[in-house]
Amino acid sequence: MKNVNTLKSFKSLQTTSALCKTANVTRGQLRLYEDAGLIAPQSRNEAGYRQYGSDAPDRLKVIMHLKQLGFTLAEIALLLSDRDQGQLDRQAIEKMAGDVLSKIDERIAALQLIRAYVAPVAVGDMSVLQDEDCNFLFEFMTALSADEARRRA
Repeated sequence: MKNVNTLKSFKSLQTTSALCKTANVTRGQLRLYEDAGLIAPQSRNEAGYRQYGSDAPDRLKVIMHLKQLGFTLAEIALLLSDRDQGQLDRQAIEKMAGDVLSKIDERIAALQLIRAYVAPVAVGDMSVLQDEDCNFLFEFMTALSADEARRRA
């Protein structure tokens, strides 16, 4: 079925390029989201180029925010599908939110551990680099320094 666009609807349609610029996403991201069923072009022009409706930038922003929160594309597809149909499975959403919260807590704990090593170095205390748990970092930095010295020679 081919969508027919009136002059008014044509003016509100966006090309892929315009949509990517407006929503601050790459073409690759847009294609990935299309493949995952998260967004679809409203129509195609006579040359076959995708055209997106005026709601597409907001939908992409929702997708990006949900990704930042830690939702998978499959979870986002489920959430958007439920929303599009006007139905929300409260129990499924509650479980997904709990899973995401656990992931966020894990990331926070990992970042706090990293911060504990980086903070002293940022103020000049290099003794933390001698810690066994941080030894890999010291070896990596030493290897980089040696590699850089070889390139200069």
